Amino acid sequence: MDETKVSIPTIIEKKVKSLVEYIDLSVLFRPPTVATVIGIIIASISPIQNFMVGSGAPLRFVESSVVLLGEAAIPSMTIIMGANLLKGFKRSGVGIWLLFGIIVVRFVILPIIGVAVITVAKNLGMVGTDPLYHFVLLLQYAVPPAMAIGTITQLFEIGETECSVIMFWNYAVAAVALTFWSTYFMYILS
Repeated sequence: MDETKVSIPTIIEKKVKSLVEYIDLSVLFRPPTVATVIGIIIASISPIQNFMVGSGAPLRFVESSVVLLGEAAIPSMTIIMGANLLKGFKRSGVGIWLLFGIIVVRFVILPIIGVAVITVAKNLGMVGTDPLYHFVLLLQYAVPPAMAIGTITQLFEIGETECSVIMFWNYAVAAVALTFWSTYFMYILS
């Protein structure tokens, strides 16, 4: 056999090329990812930031445009969620016991686990001593799921009706459960 020696840079180059073949670059360069990278660059480099952000900046219209778009994001997500809820009430395959189980786990068991985790972390000195910070950490265990889940199901057109019914009942129960858990969290942190 004829053995040839291959240099390490050549091996690395071949490995990188084979890896790039498996990566879908269209997923990597989607608009939210590109916008995040651009935002980090603008925020990190002071001359660019001074050129675009502030009342005296020459390109301040860019900042005002981004602010306007950002303010419209939450109402847009709410409209999308409402459209998903409408689809779910017409036909849904979610059983009452499944829905009950999801609500119990989400609004009873998960907050109890959260209290235990944050209490242990607080006693071990891992989360500091600020009670407001502890409250925010505990609140994460009691809030309903993000509306982005409904948007994702609508984009992929899989499980829209089921997701909409589950989200509707989660948000309906959250009105009471979040009030209870917030009161309890403030009590144990005082």
